[in-house]
Amino acid sequence: MSPEGPDAGHAEPAPAPRILAIWTRALDGVDHVGGVYIWRAVRAALVPLGALSQARLWNIFERPSLAGAARAGWWVLLGLLRGRPLPLQCAIFAAAGGGRDILREAGRADVVYADGVRTLALLRRLRRARPDLRIVVDIQDLMSRRFDEVLARALPLPLGYLDAMLPAALRRVLAAGPPARLLLRYERMALRHAERELLRIADCVAVVSPVEAALLAATHPRGARRAGVVAIPPPMPPAAAVAPAPPRRAVFIGSDGLMQNRLTIDHLLGLWERARPDLPLVIYGRQRRPPRQVPGVTWGGYVGDLAEVYTPGSLLVSPTFLRGGIKTKVLEAFAHGVPVIGNPATFEGMDLPGYPFCFADDAALIRFLSDPGPRAAEIAAATAAARSHVEREYGEARFRARWAAAIRGTPWRDRAWAPDGAGVAPISSAA
Repeated sequence: MSPEGPDAGHAEPAPAPRILAIWTRALDGVDHVGGVYIWRAVRAALVPLGALSQARLWNIFERPSLAGAARAGWWVLLGLLRGRPLPLQCAIFAAAGGGRDILREAGRADVVYADGVRTLALLRRLRRARPDLRIVVDIQDLMSRRFDEVLARALPLPLGYLDAMLPAALRRVLAAGPPARLLLRYERMALRHAERELLRIADCVAVVSPVEAALLAATHPRGARRAGVVAIPPPMPPAAAVAPAPPRRAVFIGSDGLMQNRLTIDHLLGLWERARPDLPLVIYGRQRRPPRQVPGVTWGGYVGDLAEVYTPGSLLVSPTFLRGGIKTKVLEAFAHGVPVIGNPATFEGMDLPGYPFCFADDAALIRFLSDPGPRAAEIAAATAAARSHVEREYGEARFRARWAAAIRGTPWRDRAWAPDGAGVAPISSAA
């Protein structure tokens, strides 16, 4: 036995890192859709990586006060005066208070995860206080790009889940007219600045789409930023495939409370009104507007089990009109063995070259919907290939491994992971 004892030469295991996750919205007790679905999956992926604690950043509509509204206005004005414009959606979180408690908690953390661009003002303070802290920001989508498209289409200000919190009078002001256009232009400009600033503050910025990761990395060269840009698509848990069957109905799933869903729903209603395809359409999801009565269209309401939507013979029809991210409903349908009918924006971020049911115009879409039966064998083959792709590329193990690499700052070999090659090294993709 060596004089140093039996444990000589054996290093003590490193203590688990202390991870603080900062959320800007509730993840529990709300519908399991969209961003909430992804953030819940991220939270589950963080749990085994260290000692996880969580904090909530509130906004001024959740904690209303005149003082909070005044502070939000001051944050916006101060940003303009300093040449660092702050998006309105960041200002309403900066002004609600609570940041001081989170900063105290972050002082004890080794890694901070923040759930989006709305945490920018807090992250500024955090980086000044902790220059050595690892900060990972999960922005999911490139919001400045989304606002580009909203402006190009003359659409109302997209408020997302914040819409339900606003007073009715303020919603009307923001919906249309010169004030809304002015706010849209300001927000687009400020979001561009915010995304650039996050790349200087954070160590890692994650989005869900490889397309948007490449756009963000190309817009802000590696030498001009601190952060690596990575793409971490949403995970798809294993699902039982429905039995192949001839096309019997078209379905769409999504609430019209989200602008991108509202655009698709209105487009589909217009198609069924004009073309009257024999295939019936069922629209699922909680809708805020009264159901519009269109021949061949029924409303299925909210369903808690996707098996009720993705039944044999169902086709998900989901043309998309706002690009960005990866559409979880598309992944879900493929995971269940259900074909997806859409346009190029529907499949953006997915590597499905030659997928035959991506239609660039309504005429081709209507021709297919009018008589899909003769293409049943092609539908089955394309759907099986897409399902295999989803199982391979969007599995939960790969999702967890990507997030482990982002949190720890370790490399990961994946052609979609880091589009500029920053920090990529050849390690096993089965990690």
